[in-house]
Amino acid sequence: MFEGVWKESLDQARMRQSPLALWEGHGVESILVIHQGALGDFILGLPALESLRQAFPRAKLMIMGYPRILELVDRRFYAEGILSIDQRGMASFFVHGGPLDLSLSRLFGQFDLLALIAQDRDGTLVQNLGRVSRGRVLHLRPFPPSDQRVHLTDHLLKQLSYYGLLISGSNPKLYLRESDRNWAEEFWRRRGLSLKERSEMVVLHPGSGSKGKVWPLERFQRLAEILQERLRSKILVVLGPAEEGEAERVFEEMDPQTFIPVKGLSLLQVASLMEGSRVFIGNDSGISHLASALGIPTITIFGPTDPEVWAPRGERVWVVRNGTPCSPCSRDRFLQCTGIDCLRGIGIDQVLEGLEKIGIGT
Repeated sequence: MFEGVWKESLDQARMRQSPLALWEGHGVESILVIHQGALGDFILGLPALESLRQAFPRAKLMIMGYPRILELVDRRFYAEGILSIDQRGMASFFVHGGPLDLSLSRLFGQFDLLALIAQDRDGTLVQNLGRVSRGRVLHLRPFPPSDQRVHLTDHLLKQLSYYGLLISGSNPKLYLRESDRNWAEEFWRRRGLSLKERSEMVVLHPGSGSKGKVWPLERFQRLAEILQERLRSKILVVLGPAEEGEAERVFEEMDPQTFIPVKGLSLLQVASLMEGSRVFIGNDSGISHLASALGIPTITIFGPTDPEVWAPRGERVWVVRNGTPCSPCSRDRFLQCTGIDCLRGIGIDQVLEGLEKIGIGT
């Protein structure tokens, strides 16, 4: 819903020369993508990964980053394998002109193309990767400039177009395996849920990686009660480490036949449980991006952050925000804010209206 800003640029990018022409005589049979971002950043970067896959369909693609996130794409369309970025030798690649870790140098030297999606303000990391690479190093700056309200996905795709790569779609997509679905099937079988109940399920995620982006918990609780009364649906409540404590107690005390709180699961397990649900409602968090990438109709509640840059992408995605004059705010202001009026001013009725907008009648 926030595609207008760069539509012309993306259309032009699609008409650029073929990457095979750009690298004529330099066959790309292996690619390593290095990604340092969090869950939401990674998911918004999936269209860039898809563009690489489609540009070099015969290439073996590996991704280095955080395994708890990367398992979502490991042998699931995007990557043939994953590597952890938390290796001691990586520190040497952030030092200008110093000796480089031998093991990682050999690893990086095996790939025809290295694609870096990470901060590298002085170019040290790119320079060091170039010292050991046998092929080309592409650097995509992970975030748009702070003074530009450009969606992160479009920001990454436009940079790829500079290298002559053709752009694919701009909506992130995740592809689960049959083994993932079998795990979820067994999970729900043990809890006695039918296929119909699962397809009508409402998913709530009341947390976020930052407390400053969280809609008041008591409103999530009341919203859950209203949705259960009106839709007669089971309510799956996803609880992560950030929600330990009050949110956990609130939802675990509700009727266990209707409200199903889950915690301690991997991201892949959470995705497997959510897939095929009727609707997802959450804050500006990585789990909201996870839901939209699974094709679930998604409502995301935004406060201090900018949906023009960070909103989930999908065919049925709706952002609920208050329009407080100070929102979106700068990082410094965000860290100093104590009132969070931009979130406290959002009522339950606005979320219910959002559900109507994406075709979920209440």
